[in-house]
Amino acid sequence: MKKRIVFLLIAVGLVTFMFASGRKDGQNQAKAREVKISVLNGPSGVGLVPLFEREAEKNNLSIQMEVSATPDVLLPKLIKGEIDMGILPPNAAAKVYNTSENIVLLAVVGKGMLNLLSLDTNLKTLDNLKGKKIFVAGQGSTPEYLLRFLASQSGIAIDSKQADSLELDFSIPTAELAAALASEKISYAFLPEPFASLAQINNPHLIRTLDIQGLYQSFTKTQDSYPMTVLVGRKSFVEENKDLVEKVLKEVAAAIDYTNKNPEKAGQLVEKYSLGLKAPIVTKSIPTSAFAYSSAADAKKDIEDLLSVFLDFAPEAIGGKLPDDSFYFN
Repeated sequence: MKKRIVFLLIAVGLVTFMFASGRKDGQNQAKAREVKISVLNGPSGVGLVPLFEREAEKNNLSIQMEVSATPDVLLPKLIKGEIDMGILPPNAAAKVYNTSENIVLLAVVGKGMLNLLSLDTNLKTLDNLKGKKIFVAGQGSTPEYLLRFLASQSGIAIDSKQADSLELDFSIPTAELAAALASEKISYAFLPEPFASLAQINNPHLIRTLDIQGLYQSFTKTQDSYPMTVLVGRKSFVEENKDLVEKVLKEVAAAIDYTNKNPEKAGQLVEKYSLGLKAPIVTKSIPTSAFAYSSAADAKKDIEDLLSVFLDFAPEAIGGKLPDDSFYFN
């Protein structure tokens, strides 16, 4: 009788263990899937900064955020699978796709935010740029080729021997341009936010000359501005986790909306998570930074319009051709 009781207890224990194990497995299956995203140090990550503060697990989804210094640092992490998604300039994303097809463009997360700043109150039209030297933020990137495009559309020669040629100078790093302009060591600078706001804080007499975004829209006959930053994902990850990716994109859109509506809090988060910018500068610049979310499908034409500018001036910067439809997440 005692033996039977012992066997019965053991059996009950085994059944209890199996049910407990089943519950544990079920709980594991219900746990959030972790997604790793990297933003770039500097302004491109500002729109997504609320995700750094996000609860580790929310809506059955865990998003882990990190910061990469440059696209050259971010890309190897993405290709190797150390991160699942990352922020890149549109031309860099196109080049990676055209040379390897290892990534998918998920969304646009930042649009036109370039400004031509100067103390020159006579700078009213593109023709007024003739004979000027403009210091540009970043050689081989969107600021350079957008300025070349605008000049070409206006018949302005660049870096030629003509007396009225426009000269582009890349000798000052982007992070130092605002200070050089504010101290009046240079007269003209073409730079993005938040550096434009930083320059104006240090020298309130500086003005944003011309309407760069409006000129681009006029020449390209588009109703929207050009994309400045995009969110991409590793192709294998995206293909295997489409539902998960869609969840992440909703969180990204919500983060950008929060940033735009809460510039002071977003600025504090940028400084807290060491994105390379001070809170007051971020707060001031958010209203003119054009952080905006557009799905890859909705933004396809805008992306192709911008990449066509690169195709004309520096085809190697996008891999020699416009990406095909598989580049865009849908």
